[in-house]
Amino acid sequence: ITTAVGDRLDLLADQFYNNTDYWWIIANANPNVLRRDSYRIKEGIELRIPADFEKVISDFRKLNE
Repeated sequence: ITTAVGDRLDLLADQFYNNTDYWWIIANANPNVLRRDSYRIKEGIELRIPADFEKVISDFRKLNE
């Protein structure tokens, strides 16, 4: 996607995953584009939004067992 004015990681997570807690999935998919210290995003940035977020969460849980 290309970000618009007012976009934030938590709001995008809610839009795509129906859960604001999954903001970190979008952040991890865009490590060279996003700052790590804020939910805010500049306008006009192209972001990857992982479609298979359930697999990302499953992999994360396996790493942290």
